[in-house]
Amino acid sequence: MHQTCSQCSASFEITEDDLAFYDKISPVIGAKKYGIAPPKLCPDCRAQRRLVFRNQQTIYKRKCNASGKPIISIYSADKPQNVYSPEEWWGDAWDALSYAQTYDFEKSFNEQFTELMRAVPHISVLVSNVQNSEYTNQTYDSRDCYLSSAIKDCNGVLYCQNANKVTDSMDSSFCFESELLYESTDSYGCYGCTHAEHCYNCSDCSFVFDCIGCQHCFGCIGLRQQKYHFFNQPCSPEDYKQKVEAYALHTWEGLEKARNDMTDFLQDTPHESTFLRNSENVTGNNIQNSRNCKECYDALDLEDCRYSSWIFSCKDAVDCYGMGESQVVYDCIGVEEVQMIAFSFGTTGSQNCYYTDLCFNCHDCFGCVGLRNKEYCILNTQYSKKDYEDLVPRIIAHMQETDEWGEFFKPSVSAFDYNESKASELFPLTKEEAQAKGFTWKDNIDEPPQATKAIPAERLPSNIGDIPDDVLNWALHCSETGRPYKITKKELEFYRQRQLPVPRLHPDLRLKKRSLWR
Repeated sequence: MHQTCSQCSASFEITEDDLAFYDKISPVIGAKKYGIAPPKLCPDCRAQRRLVFRNQQTIYKRKCNASGKPIISIYSADKPQNVYSPEEWWGDAWDALSYAQTYDFEKSFNEQFTELMRAVPHISVLVSNVQNSEYTNQTYDSRDCYLSSAIKDCNGVLYCQNANKVTDSMDSSFCFESELLYESTDSYGCYGCTHAEHCYNCSDCSFVFDCIGCQHCFGCIGLRQQKYHFFNQPCSPEDYKQKVEAYALHTWEGLEKARNDMTDFLQDTPHESTFLRNSENVTGNNIQNSRNCKECYDALDLEDCRYSSWIFSCKDAVDCYGMGESQVVYDCIGVEEVQMIAFSFGTTGSQNCYYTDLCFNCHDCFGCVGLRNKEYCILNTQYSKKDYEDLVPRIIAHMQETDEWGEFFKPSVSAFDYNESKASELFPLTKEEAQAKGFTWKDNIDEPPQATKAIPAERLPSNIGDIPDDVLNWALHCSETGRPYKITKKELEFYRQRQLPVPRLHPDLRLKKRSLWR
């Protein structure tokens, strides 16, 4: 059957497989099933609403509400959330049950959940076993990283996202087991590559797309096990060097010309548009070792999943982002090792939970925040199994009356404004467009940088050789957005080592452009 999206008015299909899944994910309480109806929003609008609850990249300085010490946080200082440092949050000095609320049938569920979410402590950034990587989020087993997120086993990466085992790289996304990358995406086992997309085991290549096992290639598409190719044409090492040097990639104009020439070449050259490896009956892109999946992206080892991205080792997952090792999950973001979970975010190792945030190793919880090792809780209030099974059906009936049951949280519940969330990266909107859709907007997203002077980025010297050391003390204003940013010492060393010009765009805009390339 077809439905019309209540937000964008697009027509979308609800299949028999979809209906079977909604029946499977519907909770059974006291031997009675409480059905979840088909969604009112189309897949894109559902994803957009969900991603407003994920601030992956925007970080601020504020004080820990527990200790009063300065911390780095994904929650700005003006946010009403109760924010703890990771050490304080994981400590035993507080108990999430102490923030318990009694369900009020005179208020909407979303209103009550917002009150609870603002009261219960939230972790400032998600990090584990990191060294010298203060300005990062969702970072694990990494060191010497800066303004990067969703990274694991990385060393010396700057402005990178969704990376694993990457070393000394900048401005790269969805890259793995690689070193010395710059402005690269979806690449594995690469070394010393600039502007590499969908490449495997390549080294010393620039502006390459879908190349495997190549060395010293420039402006190439779809090559396999080749050396010294220039825009897919073979040449001698001497000619190759001369042709590449003619671009003057150490200058801003030279790098831009190479970008534009590669874009034109890609448009004129037949090439793969999707990357589906060892998979059957799948649609989407960047899918490996999967079967029976519809509109999935950046996916590995999936079965019977739909409308999901950045998802691994899952079965029966629909409308999910950032998830691993889970099954029977619906409309969730940032969950891991869960089963029978719906409308939740930041929840790990749990089952039979609905509408939860940042809960760990829980089961049979409803509308809870920040719980660990709990069961039969509602709005962080502990109940007996019998009382839980008596109250949840009444809450579901109330949510059906208020048109909340079976839908993700309203955007107003999110702690993040649209332009600091993952949604703004994948679904760019102006302030006016975002507010018209019911999202909030943060006007002052940038903290004023400490600098000896400020200049428009287009006034930077074009040649990296002409950039003075004093640039580290300057505030640069993005040539497209006007947003201020600074160059770090390690960043400048990278540009000089790789002979690349200093970028003239704000890091967030560079990230958004990489996302659009994909």
